[in-house]
Amino acid sequence: MKYINEFLTARRLDGLANSTLIQYRMELTNLSNHLNKPTIIADTNDLRQYLSNYQYQAINTMCRRISTLKALYTWLVDEEYIEKNPMRKIKTPKQPALLPKALNKNDFDKIRYFSKTNRNQAILELLVSSGMRISELVNLDINDLDMCNRMIKIMGKGSKERIIHFSAIAKFCIVGYLTTRKDNNPALFIGKYGNRLSDRCIQQQIKLIGKKAGIHEKVTPHMLRHTCATNLYKNGADIGFIQEILGHSRPDTTKRYAVLDEDTKTKMYDKYAYM
Repeated sequence: MKYINEFLTARRLDGLANSTLIQYRMELTNLSNHLNKPTIIADTNDLRQYLSNYQYQAINTMCRRISTLKALYTWLVDEEYIEKNPMRKIKTPKQPALLPKALNKNDFDKIRYFSKTNRNQAILELLVSSGMRISELVNLDINDLDMCNRMIKIMGKGSKERIIHFSAIAKFCIVGYLTTRKDNNPALFIGKYGNRLSDRCIQQQIKLIGKKAGIHEKVTPHMLRHTCATNLYKNGADIGFIQEILGHSRPDTTKRYAVLDEDTKTKMYDKYAYM
């Protein structure tokens, strides 16, 4: 585990998110326990055999697993611990180009109705109006919010700072929630025992609200992020602006939202097609 620990320390110093570091540690510990030799001398066949144990997993899961191993062995080569990268010949499976799932207005209105607590209302409105990631939301402190201008300065993936905005409805819900707080915890969102809410807790709450609202798809924080981006695009926002709001490093990631439903296509055609 010596080299794995060194690798994780290096990535932490590079600014990698805690959630990613946790995933890396779990995967690499699993690899270390599987191998009958030190991780540093594993060859391509050893790693193929390890990965074959998970060949029936979902493609996304396998891609994350391979990505973790590639990151480790690329680092080992860069640090000159090994000469050849045993992961070089192992290809990452091609992932299907699935469109992001977003909620329509009727479904989100149902979710609004079934989010009964001030805290949950504030979380939902902030996520859907700002497009922030769940990892960014759980790390927010009250002092991070500029309530007058409805802006937040957040630290996103790769320690990249950006400014995001939130709606007047979100502001109203956040103020309503904060008036119920009697504690000194700086965290924006806390649980019933006064601790900062975890991403897992928020995911469970949103999933439960979606079920109560009768939404057939599993509702997730990421779906609310997609909903924000889709609404911005439908309402005429530029792809570059949406990329900045979401904190995407590559425009190709944002362009997934440039796929419109048929109803929106018809409305845009009627608006722009004629001289």
